[in-house]
Amino acid sequence: MIRGQTSDSIPIDLITEILSRLPAKSIARCRCVSKLWTSIFDRPYFTKLFLTRSSARPRLFFAIKRADGWCFLTSPQPHSPYDKSSLVVVADFHIKFPGYMWPGFCGLNSGLIYFHHMLISEKDKDTVVPVPVICNPSTGQRMSLPNGNMKKGFLGFDPIGKQFKVLSVRLYDENQLPQVLTLGTGNVSWRKIHCPLKHYILYCEDGVCINGVLYYLGHRADLWYRVIVCFDVSSEKFNFIDEEFFRRWPRTKLINYMGKLGAIIYEYVAFGDTMMYLIKDVKKPEQRQHVYFFGKDTFVVDSSVSVTSTGDVVWLIYDTSKLFYVFYFNPIRNTHQRVEIQGFEVNHDAFANRRNVRVFVDHVEDLNFIK
Repeated sequence: MIRGQTSDSIPIDLITEILSRLPAKSIARCRCVSKLWTSIFDRPYFTKLFLTRSSARPRLFFAIKRADGWCFLTSPQPHSPYDKSSLVVVADFHIKFPGYMWPGFCGLNSGLIYFHHMLISEKDKDTVVPVPVICNPSTGQRMSLPNGNMKKGFLGFDPIGKQFKVLSVRLYDENQLPQVLTLGTGNVSWRKIHCPLKHYILYCEDGVCINGVLYYLGHRADLWYRVIVCFDVSSEKFNFIDEEFFRRWPRTKLINYMGKLGAIIYEYVAFGDTMMYLIKDVKKPEQRQHVYFFGKDTFVVDSSVSVTSTGDVVWLIYDTSKLFYVFYFNPIRNTHQRVEIQGFEVNHDAFANRRNVRVFVDHVEDLNFIK
């Protein structure tokens, strides 16, 4: 900029075009530059333009649980990684949320994370209370929700009504009715809803939302085995997939496989070794494909397994060499590629609980937040 020249002499359209190419954390800093820039960031046109730019450059998103809170980082998401013998990417620190939080479901396609409880200090008191929290890791914004009696929650999106909803199901208790909370309506409160099949969930279960339907693994109260619970976010109606195949697989993760509900299953073999399999369609579980073999000295973060929009299976591995890797598997080529992640340290203790480190693919930064 020429000496004496100010941003007022630069066309607004040009400023908007330049700023829309910045990462979200840089935009957060730029809000302090001037009132003009702040007003640009708050315009619907800018947030839509930024989302369009961000969608063209999806990233890997990492969530790491430490003793003093959760750290969120992102790195470039390799495209066509199989064409190279080795790959190294560097993760950038995004933001840190202090305190104890546990992510129940992450809807990162919308740029949001749902924590089904976070310990927050009460005003004018020395006590802390657990409350559900919605946050946008790209902007650092967060919002506390009414306490749902410590139920496990799943975040879903209704593409018809363009609304986010949280489904809350009681842990280990089939006699409590599920509850739903609709975000962005101004009336943030839980509503009890009817479910035709009594079921409960375990603390460790995750959910996945595909085309307006939220899926998770539930345990039938009458027959004591698992079924796939299907919750239509728009109509708030339940359905169930009772597939005998999944009753005998204790380690199962539901995934979005190119718009269909799929699954990753694990089979223990001799001496602590594990086999990973991919099921592209839960209605055809017999058509499973071998993905990877894990030795006893390798820690696979099974809760972090994701699938990209192009069908690549991605997961985390931490081995005894203390290196941190993301593995890619292409089911069509039947090929693997290891990508080393640099820029942060994760020690063995973090992997003692496999849910302490997670990775998500196709992360798109979004400046919008539910109010």
